[in-house]
Amino acid sequence: MSHEQKKHNILIVDDTPMQIRVLSRILAPLYDLKVATNGKKGIELAEKHDIDLILLDIVMEDMSGFEVLEELKLLEKTKNIPVIFTTSMDTVEGEIKGLSVGAVDYITKPFSDEIVRLRVGLHLKLIEQMRIIERSTMLDSLTGLQNRHSFNHTLKTEWEKSIENGQCISMIMLDIDKFKVFNDTFGHLGGDKCLKMVADVLQLRDIDLVFRWGGEEFAVILPNSALASAEAIAERLRKNVETKPIEYEDEKFTQVTISLGVGTIYPTDSDKPENFCYEVDKMLYKAKENGRNRVESVLL
Repeated sequence: MSHEQKKHNILIVDDTPMQIRVLSRILAPLYDLKVATNGKKGIELAEKHDIDLILLDIVMEDMSGFEVLEELKLLEKTKNIPVIFTTSMDTVEGEIKGLSVGAVDYITKPFSDEIVRLRVGLHLKLIEQMRIIERSTMLDSLTGLQNRHSFNHTLKTEWEKSIENGQCISMIMLDIDKFKVFNDTFGHLGGDKCLKMVADVLQLRDIDLVFRWGGEEFAVILPNSALASAEAIAERLRKNVETKPIEYEDEKFTQVTISLGVGTIYPTDSDKPENFCYEVDKMLYKAKENGRNRVESVLL
């Protein structure tokens, strides 16, 4: 099955086995299902797996659907998962309460096969549309790299992971030397080709997170990478760009160079990611002041 055809993951939470069997019969041919027979187990499965949509019974013995949903909304992993309530209580008051605590829809019992499939399919389409919009706002249209907005979000996430796991985090900030002169010489289309070339050579390892910071400046986040490793990666990037020719019309070629700043830190709760960025940026400018086409680094 191709990536585009990958099935969505749906979690069914219901303490009545018959209702689970009915929903499974309707949805199993179309989606990958996870099943929980009580609220606590439902919350555990939602945290453990990448769930796209939850079908949640309102009336359960251990926790009501309302209580489960309120708990889901408090957890970072699950707070944005859409929840459809399943219920035999077809009342305006119940619907108002469910929507007020964050449910996106209601499906009433006894289940209609067609209604279940249509409601679930509708909300999964909405999810996909929102993901497309979200991805488009996170990408730089010229280079295809993640953009500054995505950088801020990713750094916050990786920073918190590093604190939690007691690991270091490294960063490389780099920009193209004398890019204004390059643009003046070869024009903006030539400048665009240069930016794309640099972007293409920045991804050395799958675990490295590469971003277009803005203009001719780029950033690479290196989770759990020591300073020596980050310095070695930065040097490889420098050499890769230096030796990569940029081809223009009439088989003309030229080269560019980059300057790079590197920083590594074992962050604590008292440290700020923006201060870390500032220190790494200082290393980038130090590299430029010391002659360009070089790497400068700092251990914080």
